[in-house]
Amino acid sequence: MTASASADLAHRLSATAGSKDRFGRTVDGVLATAALIATADQDWEKTAVRDFQRDQGIHPKVWGKLVAIAKSRNLEKVPKKDLPISYTALYALVVMKEQELAAVLKEGVVHARASSRSILEWTKAYRLRGTGVEQEIPLTLVLREELREEQEQDLFSALQEVAGRFGAEVVQGKGGLKQATIKSDARKALAQKIGEELLHLIGPDVLNAPEDLKTRFGISTAADLVEGSRGTFTGFFQNLVGKVEGAFWARHGYSYCLRIARDFNLTESRTERYQLRQRIKDAIKKNCSEVNGFEEMASGVLMRYMSQQ
Repeated sequence: MTASASADLAHRLSATAGSKDRFGRTVDGVLATAALIATADQDWEKTAVRDFQRDQGIHPKVWGKLVAIAKSRNLEKVPKKDLPISYTALYALVVMKEQELAAVLKEGVVHARASSRSILEWTKAYRLRGTGVEQEIPLTLVLREELREEQEQDLFSALQEVAGRFGAEVVQGKGGLKQATIKSDARKALAQKIGEELLHLIGPDVLNAPEDLKTRFGISTAADLVEGSRGTFTGFFQNLVGKVEGAFWARHGYSYCLRIARDFNLTESRTERYQLRQRIKDAIKKNCSEVNGFEEMASGVLMRYMSQQ
């Protein structure tokens, strides 16, 4: 960064710390400030950055958000006239996933005067969609005197009863519901649904399969295959159809995809979920031209059962 650019940055930050206009009175001003800060962050030594942050009264987290704004590709997808002026609102768009950004733009939430609070609240609500939770209202219960344990339980039961009249649920704890917990519970419920569909689908095949084949793979029912290892599941059906080219994918491709989708929703590992999604994509590449309708079927499984991270 040149000396003139450094001086320009210092001048732009001359407004009082905490002022809403400190980083720019227009979106162009905010973006220009963010660009200068990103350049300084890259060009300066770490000690120089820390000294500048201290002298200008800029918290490192704020500095980091402005760097992220300058580097973000998300903001390029928002019409210029709709970009919020507030750097915090811009940052709320920066951290959105691609799917979330497309949805928030479609729903008209983003505009020049949009606040970070409105965007963050929309994001929170959007991430609750499909989890069975439509809205979360944070409440604080203030007690004038300490209650005994049984009194606390009576109070909690009474609150649950009142909330139930509105189709709501009271959850004890700090900080409200945890997004990760909500998504995990939703995935487990979906895995159970997939398992039931899978049992219904493969039940007749397992029932009518040769006994020596079932003995070889150590299974006796469809449930044994659903609950067992993926290797056993795949190997059983590959042996059931024999070595006819494409027969496994043509006859049991849907069952395979459902099994992968079930495992996807049961694991807590994001890495494993990515790998399982790739398995379906690899199967599509392999069979899209060989097995009629496979690509449409497998893509449908990805969309219905494996879209949630």
